Amino acid sequence: MLTLMCAIVGVKGDAFSVEVDLTVKIYELKHVIKERKPDIITCDADLLKLFLAKKDKGRGSWLTKADVRKGVRRTGDYQRPFSGQSLQAIGLTSDQLGEVNDENAVGEQLLVYQLQLPL
Repeated sequence: MLTLMCAIVGVKGDAFSVEVDLTVKIYELKHVIKERKPDIITCDADLLKLFLAKKDKGRGSWLTKADVRKGVRRTGDYQRPFSGQSLQAIGLTSDQLGEVNDENAVGEQLLVYQLQLPL
């Protein structure tokens, strides 16, 4: 099992976590996320847009909970995985995520996914 930290674009506040198996596909992850936040996510799970919360199109640093508290408004700098990809295929195993270093610890915790609700 893997714990993923998530946040909703345009919503200030704390990130939330979901637990999933490494083999889960992105389209399945959308349903898990919707079940975790039914009061905020009222749309169909298939309409959610997920973005890997790693800056500079996946080449930069991870977003942190501190970033989320300030508010994340744009998704253009983040990579959007294909719906049929598994978490392993896009590099989300504990080995690939690595350890939290001092720089990341300042932000408290790494954020793995951000999601955008449909308008």
